[in-house]
Amino acid sequence: MNDKFNIIGIEQLFTIILNDYQERKEIFGIPEALFFRPNKADVFRILRYNQLLETPIGVAAGPQTQLAQNIISAWLCGARYIELKTIQTLDELTISKPCIDMQDEGYNCEWSQELKIKESYEEYLKAWILIHLLKHKFNWDNSEGLGVIFNMSVGYNLEGILKDNVQWFFNKMSDCSYEKEQMIKSLSKFYPEIQKINIPNQISNNITLSTMHGCPPDEIEKIASYLICDKKLHTTVKLNPTLLGAKELRTILNEKLGFKTTVPDIAFEHDLKYPDAIKIIRNLQNDAQKTGVQFSIKLTNTLESVNHKNIFPPHEKMMYMSGRALHPISINLAKKLQNEFNGGLDITFSAGVDAFNVTDVFTCNFRPITVSSDLLKPGGYGRLSQYIENLKGITNNHNALDYLNQYADNVLNNFAYHDNPLQEPNIKNNLKLNYFDCIKAPCMDACATHQDIPSYMYYTAKGDFQKAYEVILKKNPFPNSLGMVCNHACQTKCTRINYDDDLLIREIKRFVADYGNNESFLKPEKENGKSVAIIGAGPSGLSCAYFLRLAGFNVDIYEKEDSVGGMVAHAIPSFRLKKESLEKDVKRIENLGVRIHFKTQMTPSLFNELQKGYSYIYIAVGAQKFKTLHIPGDNAVGVCNPFEFLKKVKNKELYNIGSHVIVVGGGNTAMDVARTAYRLIPEVGKVTVLYRRTISEMPAEAEEIQALLDEGIEIMELVSPLSVIAKNERVVALKCQRMKLGEPDSSGRPQPIAIEGSEFELKADLIVPALGQEVDLDFIQDPSIKINKNHFETNKNNIYIGGDALHNASTFIRAVGDGRKVAENIFAKENIDFSFEPEKESRNLNYADYMIKKSKRIKGIHSNETPIEQRKSFDIVVQPLTKEEAQKEAARCLLCDDVCSVCVTVCPNRANYTYFTTPKSIPVYQVNIDGNQINIEQTNRLTISQSYQIINIADFCNECGNCSTFCPTQGAPYKDKPKFYLTQKSFAQTAKGFYFDKETNTLHFKEENKHSTLKTSDDYYFFENKELKITFTKHDFKIKHIEIIQKSASPFNTQTAAHMIALADAAKNLY
Repeated sequence: MNDKFNIIGIEQLFTIILNDYQERKEIFGIPEALFFRPNKADVFRILRYNQLLETPIGVAAGPQTQLAQNIISAWLCGARYIELKTIQTLDELTISKPCIDMQDEGYNCEWSQELKIKESYEEYLKAWILIHLLKHKFNWDNSEGLGVIFNMSVGYNLEGILKDNVQWFFNKMSDCSYEKEQMIKSLSKFYPEIQKINIPNQISNNITLSTMHGCPPDEIEKIASYLICDKKLHTTVKLNPTLLGAKELRTILNEKLGFKTTVPDIAFEHDLKYPDAIKIIRNLQNDAQKTGVQFSIKLTNTLESVNHKNIFPPHEKMMYMSGRALHPISINLAKKLQNEFNGGLDITFSAGVDAFNVTDVFTCNFRPITVSSDLLKPGGYGRLSQYIENLKGITNNHNALDYLNQYADNVLNNFAYHDNPLQEPNIKNNLKLNYFDCIKAPCMDACATHQDIPSYMYYTAKGDFQKAYEVILKKNPFPNSLGMVCNHACQTKCTRINYDDDLLIREIKRFVADYGNNESFLKPEKENGKSVAIIGAGPSGLSCAYFLRLAGFNVDIYEKEDSVGGMVAHAIPSFRLKKESLEKDVKRIENLGVRIHFKTQMTPSLFNELQKGYSYIYIAVGAQKFKTLHIPGDNAVGVCNPFEFLKKVKNKELYNIGSHVIVVGGGNTAMDVARTAYRLIPEVGKVTVLYRRTISEMPAEAEEIQALLDEGIEIMELVSPLSVIAKNERVVALKCQRMKLGEPDSSGRPQPIAIEGSEFELKADLIVPALGQEVDLDFIQDPSIKINKNHFETNKNNIYIGGDALHNASTFIRAVGDGRKVAENIFAKENIDFSFEPEKESRNLNYADYMIKKSKRIKGIHSNETPIEQRKSFDIVVQPLTKEEAQKEAARCLLCDDVCSVCVTVCPNRANYTYFTTPKSIPVYQVNIDGNQINIEQTNRLTISQSYQIINIADFCNECGNCSTFCPTQGAPYKDKPKFYLTQKSFAQTAKGFYFDKETNTLHFKEENKHSTLKTSDDYYFFENKELKITFTKHDFKIKHIEIIQKSASPFNTQTAAHMIALADAAKNLY
């Protein structure tokens, strides 16, 4: 691996642009539809330094302005103020990798230019020339000039700026004529018209001073004064957010916004202080006025903070915050400064700007506005088109200072900028990132029954609710119930989380299930003569029965209660699940011909009989044995297990529970108990949940915790019960002890440690310990039957176990998923071809359509919930979506099962590249050489099933890690995908990778000093390495001829040849 850039020439860069545009109507992965086309009528045009800016939007000095292709990508999408990445005299830096973490609020550990100064200049010049060329090629209006400003950025002290290499850079940026003419000459053969284009020799006459955190005030003023007075440059000074002051900044960041980020005292001590800043600004304003140049300030730099995450290497003690957490801080700093100067400051702004707040920032009269963090999230450069679209409706009828003052206050109360401790926006799953075929919707993998969520989103958005319903029922027989109470792990892995809001997948399922669709398509296959006994009529047993009956099995369920549904039916409160919804799901299963035997207690003798009388047995009993407190006094009257409590309330057998209820535990059952108790206690009563860790470690669903908090129920964190205090054998109080968090335990969560002397008492009328459940399998007395927690089938042939019986207490959807998977296992044993996969119709979208869809941020709708003041009843809290809401919300689905390419959009350097291919299956052979005899045996196949694949362009990749952050798999595209080198020089320096020689039409691959080549003709592939030459027929990939070059004792496997055949055309547009 190599984290250094390899610079390519302008001819090759233009070749890449030209090839992809001509063939695919895209450039650097950006579809033409996302290009910004300037129009003289655009209301957002501004003048800066007496030059036209076609838009007020730009890219901040950072990852998007380091290489020529980055700058061109930003320009294509509408960025017109290009803050070139900061150069400094020390231009051979060692930078920690990964260096970017944009999972939520942004962090980085270094954003200085990674190239040498001369290389930086070359990149900026290439971009300068190619932007002029492309504007001419696209015939975009050029009558008022380029409409673009390149803004230099230098650091970090005056001594360094006065060094020869930095001075050389200044001179070249002022007059690039020599190198410009050389590059124009080399491009003439590709684009002869370039000779007619007026490309100015001066790339830039303006600069931003980026000072180090800790740069002394007098040094800042000296540098800026030098740039203004000596270099005669329009000058901007970038200020740090610490200027706001420690108290106010920490109040905003940690208290109002709730972020745990620690800004150390040293950050305030060594950064510029507010009074010094005011003085410097006034002095520099005077210098600029005398010199005849413009002076402005830039808000803000990143915020120095303690490295508290596990992304960057441990030796990086500090990291630098950007993004949404920085926005309210910088806006409030702007308010403070602008009021100090009566609204007269010229401010450019870049701190957490996004598509949603860009119009607010513009209305505050901050311009230009530059962006970085938002473009490092999925959607990337293409998101700029949304900024431009939003600015088209801008009006200038506001007093900018008044608007700023109001906006600065409002932004502090906007939850878009608040941390959510209950949900980390991370969609990574447990899937391996494959060399090929990596497209898989993360929501589907997160779903315990692997429902085809994008498919029913697609049909719902179209209004084809019947088809959506059929897709759901392919893998989920409980759409009505799960549409209300599923823990929707799918939503926590929805790609939309990295854009705006996760889709309301569960609520859409509920809408579709309630719509009144036809179920006539549910017809069991002809009976196959096999029978299955299922023990337990809970969700897992019923789910398994549903699929078995559809496949033609005879199914009997044995249930000890007088009704079905298990914990779902008896324990989930009626304000979450309607009785009618569960009944509808159960009726659907019964209508298929499933027989349910109620009040049948499973005994060892009956279990033995079932083994003799049925082909298969599925043990699907629930986990109804609740854990107790195991503390003194826990047998007192008023200590009640949660199932008993919830069941009695649901059966309307329990009303008077007293005024003070304590629930111990942090899972979903604890939340249900607490919210139920809240509805029963008097107005003066109180429900308290005790949890020995913090809310962040609670295993309950985020939305259930939030609902509990919304209803005013207190969660006492870091508290553990010690003993129950009883009077006359009845509960009166609970003695507790405070805890602190220690090192992580086996669960990965911090271990709670008791604090000595912290005991206290809580008044209690009822104590409900919701500490988890266990399974009682007392009917299995055969010691030969062993259960493996990793397999559904026991060691006893044809006896299966799943749901809570296998996992202890788990979730409704997991129980349903287990039931389906057990049925699937049984089908495999019986060689029954039963498809769980819905027929997928063409969505009539091309690749560009998907990428356009993936560029936009669209806020989701919020569920309509019963007002808090009306929550004392047992009426359903979450109301169903309307038809219009369901369709609108479903339309936000990004259809990740068709196209992913998220790594392409988040790479600022365009190092990840999507190539198009046709699905193919390539045989893999083992070649054995025995004397003069060659034996060929097919051992495997390399199957490529997806049309869109990813390669990594090594020359463009600095291993910043951003693609790894957003890839939904456990992998990292820059490490795990085929790596291509664009030049012979860079290929020669690597240990492993590919290179395509266009002149000889040869694909090269090397690994561990082994070099292989593949040439292509109309009919054949010609593979060669030092051992042999193999000719493959092109139509079926079979071996036609083998020539031995060097005999080897070990057999040769053609896996490498198969990979090279699959990649033969992958990178053709890059050379």
